[in-house]
Formats: sequence, C-alpha cells, structure tokens
Amino acid sequence: MRLRIASLFIFVIATGIILNFQTQSGSRLTPLDHRFDKEKESYAFVLPNLKPVEVIDTIQGETCAVCHRDIYDEWRASTHANALRDIQFQAELSKADSPKWLCLNCHIPVQNQRDSIVTHLRDNDVLQPVKKVNSEFIAEYQQEGISCAACHIRRDEKTGASYIIGAIGSTYAPHPVKKDPEFLRQICVRCHDPQGEQLTQNLLCWFETVDELADGQANLQKTGGKTPDCVDCHMPIKKRLLTITFPMFPVRDSHMHHWVGSGVPKQFDGYDNLLERGYISGLETMVNLPQSWLPGSDLKFSIMLKNARSGHDLPTADPERFLLVKVVLSDKNGACLQERQLRIGQEWLWNPARKVGDNRLKQGETRVWPVQLPLPQKLAGNRLSVFVLHVRLSSKNAKYMMQAKNIDESFLPNGRELIANATEHYPFASFIFREDIDLTGGRRKLFSPEELVALSKKEKGKALSQRDY
Repeated sequence: MRLRIASLFIFVIATGIILNFQTQSGSRLTPLDHRFDKEKESYAFVLPNLKPVEVIDTIQGETCAVCHRDIYDEWRASTHANALRDIQFQAELSKADSPKWLCLNCHIPVQNQRDSIVTHLRDNDVLQPVKKVNSEFIAEYQQEGISCAACHIRRDEKTGASYIIGAIGSTYAPHPVKKDPEFLRQICVRCHDPQGEQLTQNLLCWFETVDELADGQANLQKTGGKTPDCVDCHMPIKKRLLTITFPMFPVRDSHMHHWVGSGVPKQFDGYDNLLERGYISGLETMVNLPQSWLPGSDLKFSIMLKNARSGHDLPTADPERFLLVKVVLSDKNGACLQERQLRIGQEWLWNPARKVGDNRLKQGETRVWPVQLPLPQKLAGNRLSVFVLHVRLSSKNAKYMMQAKNIDESFLPNGRELIANATEHYPFASFIFREDIDLTGGRRKLFSPEELVALSKKEKGKALSQRDY
C-alpha cells in the first residue's frame, strides 16, 4: 500500500499536475497557471528554455550577428539590449516589495537567462515564489536582455526543437524559418501591455498603451485614416540586404530594430546616434505670440501642444513619465524674472499606489495653454524662452532611486556606484522643444533636433538641485 501511494505521488510530481496543496509548515503552494491566465497575463510566464536552432550553436544574439550584422548593431543600441542593465529598473528591483521574478519575465524573458525556475507561489503571494535550479541557464545570455530569441525563436511543443520565426521567410536560409509576420507584429503586447490586478501595494507596471492605441485607431477609422500598429511607428522600414553573408540576394524591405521610443536613452552616449536611429518626437509645439507687446504691460500668448505622431497617449506606459512645458522670461544677464510651468502626465499617490489624475494628450489631441506674463518697464536684452522636456524621472524620485540598497550586481555590474551616481550615467529627461524670442526686436530662434540633443546631453552630471524637473 505504501509503495502504491509513493508511486502515485511521484507520478503526480512528474506529470506536473499538482494543483494547490498544503505543506507541513501550513502554507499553500499554487502553480503559476492557477494564479495567472496564460492568454491574458502572458507576462507572468517566462518563455521556456530554448535549444539551439538547427545548424546554429547557441540562441545568443551574437550568433545572429554573423549574418544579420546591421540588425544586430541596431539592437545593441536599443533599450531592449539594455533592459536588464537599466539603472532605474535595477533600483526598483532591489526594493523589498518587488516581485523580482515577475519583473524579470519581461526584462530577461527567456528561461535560459534565469538561473532558477519559478514553479509555484507560496500562499498565492507573488512575493513568495517557489523555485528550482535551471540546469539550462546561460550566464552570458542573461546579459543580452531582450535579444533576438525573445521575439524570433520558439520551441516546437511536440519535438522540443527550436525554430526561427521571420517576417519574410526564405528557402535559402541555413536554418529553419517559419514565416509568420502577424505573430511578430503582435509580440510587443506580451510585455508592453501587462494589465491586470494590482499584485502588490505599489506595483505600477500596468500599462494601458494597447487600449490607448485601439482608441486612436478607432478615431482614425472614423475619418478614413491609416491605423498604424506598434511596428509601423517603432520599427520603420529600410531597404537593405537582410544578410551580409549572401550579397547576391536582392535588397528588400527590412524593419529597423532601434525602438527609440520616447527619445530618453538608457545612457548618455545613447544621444550620440539618437537622430540617426530615427527618433522624432510625437509632440508638435507652436508658440502663438501677438504681433506686438509693450514694456510694463501683460504679455498674453498661447502654446499649442498636439499629439501629432503617437498612436497612443503622450506620454504612455511608465506612470512616472511626464511632459514639462516651461515658459521663462529672463533679463539680459540670463537671470529668471518670471516662470510658468505646465505638467502633462499622470498623478499618483502612494502606499497604496493609486492614480488621482491624468491629463495626458490623446492620439491626435490638440491642447492650447494660455499664458500671461507681466513685462518689465525695460525690455532691452530680455528674452522669452519656451521649453518642452520629456521627463522619465523627476528629481524627487531620482533622489530616492539613488539611495537604493541591495543592488544585485550580477545583473548590473558595478550597479551600486552607477545608481548612487545616476546623474553621471542615466538621462532623466530629454529636451524635445525650445524656442527663444528676443523681446526687444521680436527675433525668434527655433532649436533644431541636433541642438535639442546637445541640450539634453548637458544634463549629464547636473546636481538634482539644479534641475527644473
């Protein structure tokens, strides 16, 4: 009898059909697929261990570079390649109430990148994962963050063999390719639409970008406009050779793999090729001034702000992001005489986290901000400046981030120093608009994209007390 019971227990474990059961300590273990819906909450499940594709030694991105060098170089400069080494992410990950395993499912989404496998939750609590050692862990692959395999390699459920998913497909490829462009166009949703219940008191990683995009598409359909998806905007097409190893093949349409997004890179050197990577702000800004103004009077004007090139809300995703519109009246020496600010973004309160405000710009929305400034009696040398910054992290929140402890330096080498001195390493905001108006002669200077990038780079090393955001 004992043998039969033991055999049954081993069978249940081996087949993975344990449901909820109680341990000797009294806690209850819940399998992940009983806690999360795989279809609606795919972010809760890491992609399973992948075997190397036939004729390719590894699943690492550097192997793909042998043939697809241009695409690999684009990826290396992307936020995806830096997903694990993101300073802000690692600071968040170090918090005691961070469900680390869950966050890592998107930042290193392939099981081979994880030294352990989460099998259950203790007492249905995301902060109490039950793990087992992953014998197929590849330490070097972990540092690649979100690399080629996360989107382009999948496992055959019947054979366990890996195959590559491509947008075009080719019988000449040295490895097996399955043509499935629709799958690739939808893969973004797995990590960029992690909606669901609030899993911990302050977990805010619930984005509404996909719903925002759907609302924008519905509005465009009413007017007969084109309804772009994520790929249309974030992976523009370039005509080129798909592989450097077969130069005799024809030049074809190929999607760029930069994903420049908001234009706030993960390191300051990311500004160096930001424009070459195709960055264009989604915001259109226009300063509407009267034809003339008088010293000592009130200057009344308006600033037009339009979400002209983003299919989703602006800004989207991370609730800490916001647009800061600043109007500064300065004297001939550059000293500030008057200042006005407008913040466009979400407002949250904490412990527990809850949204209390949201004035973001919808797709295609135009907002006019009226401004009134009292002018001095003498205008000689006075200047009116209008700035717009896309802020990833306010100085207040950056101060807390830079005090983070318990940084896992296996994820972020030298992480303690990088986070403690984040002002030297991590851009908190980018300038996306600036116009200067000489109030004496009315001359106007609109800053070029190159000049805006230069302004953004000058934020490096600036003390938090000297920042305006």
